Amino acid sequence: MRTFWLCVFAPVIALAQAAAPTEFPSDSTPFTAEALKEHVAGKTFTFKPLAGDVVRIQYQATYAFFNVGSVSDSGKWRVEGSSVCYEWKKFPGGCSEHRSVGDLVYVKRFSTGEVVVLQPK
Repeated sequence: MRTFWLCVFAPVIALAQAAAPTEFPSDSTPFTAEALKEHVAGKTFTFKPLAGDVVRIQYQATYAFFNVGSVSDSGKWRVEGSSVCYEWKKFPGGCSEHRSVGDLVYVKRFSTGEVVVLQPK
């Protein structure tokens, strides 16, 4: 009987685990604009979306470089509140909210609504 229930619920559990998170952790806190700019300016980060290759973003003073696999873009970036906003040359622009939990930085991607963890490089 236990095997029967495992066979019935295993696909449902696997599907639920495969869904991309769209909410920040409940204990996350938004950045101030000053802290967020200081956190990203002059640095490079990667993140792994649920579906797709590792994404790399390099921030310079006011310009950012984006690449995933063989696809890349660049454009201006700025901070608005707790969000980083992009004006890409090729891709649609938008703003992604950033929050922290301890040393971890979470980003809600404007393109998908998925919440990912930034990894410093």
